[in-house]
Amino acid sequence: MSYLPSIPAPRTHSDTEPQRLRDQLQSVIDSGQLYAVFQPVINMINSQIVGYEALIRGPEGSALASPAQLFSAAASEGQLARLEYACREAACQSFIEHSLPGKLFLNMTPLAFTDSQYRDGVTMAILRKLKLDPERVVFELTEKQPLDEFELLTNACEHFQRQGFAVAIDDLGAGYAGLRIWSELNPDYVKIDRHFISNINASAVKREFVRFMLDIAQRIGNKVIAEGIETEEEFKTLVAMGVEYFQGYYIARPARTPITQCPPHLNKAKAVAMPVSRDTFQHTLREVTVAHEPLSPSVTAGEVVRMFRADVRLTCVPVVADDGKALGVISRSELLNTFSWRYSYELHANKPISGFVSSRSLLMDINSDLNSAGRLVTEDPAQNLSVDIIVSENDRYIGVAKVRNILRSIADEKLRVARHSNPLTALPGNVPLYEWIDQLLCQKADFIVAYCDINHFKPFNDAFGYSCGDDVIILLGNLLRQVIDQEQDFIGHVGGDDFVVVFRSINWRERCEKLLHSFTQSIYQQMPEEQLDYWTEDRNGMRRRFGPLEIAIGCVHPDPELCLTHHHVAMLLADAKHRAKSLGGHQVFFSRRRTPEKHCPSET
Repeated sequence: MSYLPSIPAPRTHSDTEPQRLRDQLQSVIDSGQLYAVFQPVINMINSQIVGYEALIRGPEGSALASPAQLFSAAASEGQLARLEYACREAACQSFIEHSLPGKLFLNMTPLAFTDSQYRDGVTMAILRKLKLDPERVVFELTEKQPLDEFELLTNACEHFQRQGFAVAIDDLGAGYAGLRIWSELNPDYVKIDRHFISNINASAVKREFVRFMLDIAQRIGNKVIAEGIETEEEFKTLVAMGVEYFQGYYIARPARTPITQCPPHLNKAKAVAMPVSRDTFQHTLREVTVAHEPLSPSVTAGEVVRMFRADVRLTCVPVVADDGKALGVISRSELLNTFSWRYSYELHANKPISGFVSSRSLLMDINSDLNSAGRLVTEDPAQNLSVDIIVSENDRYIGVAKVRNILRSIADEKLRVARHSNPLTALPGNVPLYEWIDQLLCQKADFIVAYCDINHFKPFNDAFGYSCGDDVIILLGNLLRQVIDQEQDFIGHVGGDDFVVVFRSINWRERCEKLLHSFTQSIYQQMPEEQLDYWTEDRNGMRRRFGPLEIAIGCVHPDPELCLTHHHVAMLLADAKHRAKSLGGHQVFFSRRRTPEKHCPSET
């Protein structure tokens, strides 16, 4: 969220402007009276703070206290560039003093590039003085001011990126040429304007726009930040849509000393909103770990240098103590760089290699999941991606996992999940569901399977259109997420308005009843009267009257000894679904039939 107001074009000095305000602006810039407040940006996939946006304030109680007053005055006096330099220095200084984690998001005004006082290299000088790595800085380009000189803007942003800075488009969708700026700059981050976030839970149109932005960003490799989130419902809607990065008052308000941990209320809200997409198999480091002969801590540095020079394929080697405990890795680039200085061989060749263990060494347990490993190596800008992860089991060295193999496995799995997920609800489709059921059958596990179907959904869809129908399907998917046990149960969206839930929780019937109640309540609260009582054609082409939508749930309890595959369970479910729908109205039908071969009495 930009601290920048709508800035008027610079104008010449006028006697009607108070001299006192001009003097005060000069004093604020020259004497360092600016201060920064910080608002966190949180990645809700791992509940980690990825950075902070710096918001600048003037002296409290003065005529230049607010950013709007500051930048309007600076634009009037032709001082935009000088003010921005002062803002950057104040923000960077405070960021370092508070030892804040992650990246620092700094706003930049496009008009400042045309300012006569704009000078290249000022920001790098500030960072060098404060010892802040450029890779930790993101420049936010606000889209609210018109700028015709696209070539100038593009060149400036490319210049920042060459220096190691990241670039973000702020307020996307609020300004003059958002898609053009997006396509020409290809930024690292895209921040969706508050207009599209406000009440997104109640607007199908806004959800479609945000899905459009998410789809473009995913295809071209940009990260999307939803900013200006103020309510729990907005947050949960965005989580369910697959947004990863969040910012706004509901997350945390700007503060001079900001939070450094994810607030508990976010994880609580996420638990009922996050799409349930459990993998059939647990993917861990065990799958990508390879044995690698380690070095003893007493081996000399000179020996390892000769080893690296003899084999160009060797990027790093692990160092393991005599008791089997891993100490870290020796990085080829780091060690050879040390030995490239004059007299370094004479100074260091006979020293034990334990003194050269890389500070960027990563040690993980062999049962750690691949996603956690991937986040460790990709979210730390200082991490060397050529340094292998040391893998241990019960604190004893096992082998190494190469980063490229970890990232390849994660990418392959994401593609597999994406291929088999429903695009409307982001829930797993048929293939992951069948795999999950087959795994439970192989384990001889006890479970209940429920088939949820909306009664008379086709006439509703025909009468009011696909958009209204999609909203109902999304509603049912979200309600299912809320009633299941996230740790034990599995939801599959098998097509249209059909959902299948695999219950491991023992109170499955109570959860089904809760779903019926929540669905009815939501339908009456959210739908207009004309969708609760209407006339339209049924499946046979006969015009008839329909009432509010209702759910039929058919439940089965497969016998894991006699049901050998998911096909057997599917046969049971088809019969239970038919029986539930034939009863009419809101129903939870439980079949006593446990195998497709045997026909036992059924009861509701």
